Amino acid sequence: MQTGMKRHFIVIGVALGLYGLYVLLMMVLGLELWVLLLAYAVIIATAYFINRKAIMSLRGNYFYLAGRMDKARLMLQKAVDGGVKSPASHIYLALILMQADGNTTDAFKYLDKAVELSKNPIDERSAIISKATCHWMNKDAKTAIKTLEDMRANQEYTNAATLANLAFLYMVEGDLDKALNITNQAIDDEPEHAALWDNLGQIRYHQGKTEEAREAFIHALSLRETMADSNYFLGLIHEADGDTDTATEYFRKAAISPIGFFNTITQEQADAKYEEHRK
Repeated sequence: MQTGMKRHFIVIGVALGLYGLYVLLMMVLGLELWVLLLAYAVIIATAYFINRKAIMSLRGNYFYLAGRMDKARLMLQKAVDGGVKSPASHIYLALILMQADGNTTDAFKYLDKAVELSKNPIDERSAIISKATCHWMNKDAKTAIKTLEDMRANQEYTNAATLANLAFLYMVEGDLDKALNITNQAIDDEPEHAALWDNLGQIRYHQGKTEEAREAFIHALSLRETMADSNYFLGLIHEADGDTDTATEYFRKAAISPIGFFNTITQEQADAKYEEHRK
């Protein structure tokens, strides 16, 4: 929990505790109920007003994680415009702007603020990864790679998700050897990370090592069955083998799997391939 939010909850807790003492004293003194209720309403309203930015921030973060992007966007925009100091709220708003509108200009602004507000390496890492995503959306893979590499150089630990994104960027830039080296190092560190096996499959596929690619994709799907790229490329492999029924099923799974920033295929590609095979 953010330090600022802890402070807000402490303020509310102290206020309610004092109010409880106040109620006890007033009951002893014999004041009427409406006076106590009015005082209670005033205290609650005051506490909400003081903490409204933190409350909107918490609600926005919750709606984002629950996938309710319209509500998340409304709450997060109000919280951020109000000066909330939550890095997560700035990051989530930036991601919504990127995905919904392709608005990388404002996204960069909010992500720079998230880095500034970060008090720990986890928040900072999340903001920097999101900045790399912004560069990737701007079709600037080289800057995205440099952003992640600079972060690796400055932080003691780089997690598997970061390495998966970095390997992906090297792969789409055509540096398959660098992508393979990073992927294998990350798999050694975290062998059950699905995106790493998906990367490995794509690297092997582009190297022409179809059977190794097939094994990697199957393993990726055993860890997370909604990997769109793994399903799509397995569809291509079975299509090349002449196994149309199996290819169609993999293309169907690719089309209904979530497709985000760091995917090789687009939703349009997955849908088109499935429609082509189901006819």
